[in-house]
Amino acid sequence: MSELQNIAPVVDWRKNLAFIWTSQFLAMIGFGCCMPFIPLMLRQNLHIDDDHLRGLYMSIYYLASMTSLCVATAVWGMLADRFGRKIMLLRASYAAALFYPMLAFAPNFWTLVTIRFVCSFFSGTVNPAQTLLVSTTPAEKHGFVLGTMSTAIWSGDVLGYCAGGLMVHFFGYTTAFVTCGVIYFVSGLLVHVFVKEDFEAVRRLVREKKAKNQKRPFREFATPGVLWLLAMFLLMGISKRIDGPYIAMLVEKVCGQDKADYYTGIIQAAAAIGGVLSGIYIGKLCDRFKPQLILVPIIIIATGATLLQAFSSKPLMLIFARFLTFFASGGFQPALQLMMTKITSSEMRGTFFGWSQSLHTAGGIFCSLLGGAITYYLNIRGIFVTGALITFLMLPMLLPTSRACEKEQLKA
Repeated sequence: MSELQNIAPVVDWRKNLAFIWTSQFLAMIGFGCCMPFIPLMLRQNLHIDDDHLRGLYMSIYYLASMTSLCVATAVWGMLADRFGRKIMLLRASYAAALFYPMLAFAPNFWTLVTIRFVCSFFSGTVNPAQTLLVSTTPAEKHGFVLGTMSTAIWSGDVLGYCAGGLMVHFFGYTTAFVTCGVIYFVSGLLVHVFVKEDFEAVRRLVREKKAKNQKRPFREFATPGVLWLLAMFLLMGISKRIDGPYIAMLVEKVCGQDKADYYTGIIQAAAAIGGVLSGIYIGKLCDRFKPQLILVPIIIIATGATLLQAFSSKPLMLIFARFLTFFASGGFQPALQLMMTKITSSEMRGTFFGWSQSLHTAGGIFCSLLGGAITYYLNIRGIFVTGALITFLMLPMLLPTSRACEKEQLKA
């Protein structure tokens, strides 16, 4: 472990965890208030009624978002290592507060896509929040803080989806999207005022190593363990993101159009509860056991639960399947990130987390292309079958990834 880890005790990591957790809890409430309802807004506000065409438009919307985010996370990750992690989190929070409400006022689909592209580039709070937490927390607590952070994300989603469903149902999309912006602004203020980062100490040590690091070739950073983990992040991005844009359309099939907004909120809230429980238990397990061992049952359960979603015929069946899927897959990211922290130096952590998030997002780009084709030529349920197959592919990839990581830990 690098001497940069000695910086962590200078900052009260428990206080940082409390306020960053609260900040991300609020941010996810804001996100949940509006994002799951985009397919319904296309039909009701922009009058795109045909399911095949709406599925194609959702793919275009999602492609714009993921492409922008994929480029942005790598850029912001490198800038975080240069200028600080806290300022990156503030940038993302305030940008989201500005751009998300604009989506509700888009007069046509292409304006909506343009706003989403810009919003994705400048927002995205989860990755900088995780990087800031890890950089100010003792190494032996990394699994705990990453798992705890995932509870903020999922529990915020629970409240956001429920609140968003009710707001959309009773007050319309404009109220939901404006509320999202206000909540993100409050989230940013909490970090601005209460979260501390001793980045000057990090900057000083990085300057001391600058000449040596500049001479090191890329292949010294891109070790086999890192490359296999990045491949896992890519596949995780595909498996977790492929069905996200279309869940509201599946809800329409199962529950009917008249109650689609109401049930979308409930079903997404059930998924978020699964993610909360996953973060609580899997984060702790990853500090006690090898995260690669935890990933085996996670992958198997997530595969079966995704298939169950594909063949759901009743609301309760879909609620249970969505809950179980997210209970399992909610452990993917904390486990893989913990594996990454064990084989990378802390002074490069913003860059590595940026790479991993970019690959995760690149999976979303592939999903938008694949998902559009499936919905246009086949049907919505085919999306979920494909997602289950892709999730299962993570199992054979886990073996070489684990071997490479273990070899690099022994060398460290």
